[in-house]
Parts: sequence; structure tokens; C-alpha cells
Amino acid sequence: MAYRGSLTLIAVSSGLFAVGMWLGQFDFPMSPGQALIFPWVTAAIAAYSVIALAWFAMGLLRYPCIEVSTAGLDVTGFRLKQTVKWDDVADIVPRADGKNPEIDIFLKDRARAGVEIFYRGPFSPGYMQAQRSVRVTADLFAVGAVPILDFIDYYAFNPEARAELVDGRALRRLASMGQPAVEG
Repeated sequence: MAYRGSLTLIAVSSGLFAVGMWLGQFDFPMSPGQALIFPWVTAAIAAYSVIALAWFAMGLLRYPCIEVSTAGLDVTGFRLKQTVKWDDVADIVPRADGKNPEIDIFLKDRARAGVEIFYRGPFSPGYMQAQRSVRVTADLFAVGAVPILDFIDYYAFNPEARAELVDGRALRRLASMGQPAVEG
């Protein structure tokens, strides 16, 4: 995954910058205050990246993904996984939380999403019970928020089309959802 490579490069470059500044190997034009603070800041960034890589490797954190099947969808966030059956979906609503587009999947009256929490730490989710809605942070996905919204909405409310989820046609549909229509 790309995040592993990115975090590795960030850890190495930040660590090298901090060590190089402390050893006097780098000579950048900066004020004495900056020369004092920058190595500590980059060392902290390197430490954060190394810790994040270790947590990802141990399974304490997972990169967000959406797994779609004929039975339903699994929405995996950094700290938990929520499972929803297609028959339990009541509504799908786009939201904007600040500058981050999100998709809320609301469930029918007595339906609940299954919750699996795999991160136990200081910022772990506080709820173990099943949830009445699922929130997808859509800007984490390369295809974009609108195609993800249309994709989930299409399969939630078109049960006869869910066979496409098995044979790869769904991937072609998702890829075409983000493309402009060809006029001719």
C-alpha cells in the first residue's frame, strides 16, 4: 500500500534531517531559533511515522477500505470495522464535515451494523454496541466521493444488480462513474 511507502520515506527523511542538523552536517540559512526547533520537530515527525508503521504492522491500525459483496458492505476505518447488510440500508446521505466529504449510511428501524474494534489505545472508539448508522470518510478513496456515493447507492437499492459484485463488472462500473459522459 502507498501509505507504507509514504510513512517510510517520511520517517527516513525526517530522521536524517534531524540527525544531520544535530551533527552540524546541514547548513541551511535559518535563524538560531529555527536551528534549535526544526531538528526536534522533524525527530517528532520521524517518531510518529515509525510508531504508525509499527501499529499498522501489528494490526492495531488499518488503512480505511470498503469491501463490497452480495451480502453487504464492510467499512473499515483506522480503528474499527463496521458491517452492514444490504437489506438493512434505509438511506444513503452525502455530508460535508468541514472540507471532508462523508457518506452516512442510515439503517432501518431495528437494524444494527456489526462493529469490530481492533484498536485498543488512548483514542479507541468508545462504543462496542452495534451502530444505527455508518459514516464513510469519502475523501480517503482515490476514485473520489461522488463515485463512491453513487456506487454504494446503486448496489444498496438495486438488488438485482448485486451479481455484478462477484464477477468484476462492479469495478468497471465504479471506474466509469468518475468519468465524464462522452457526447458525440
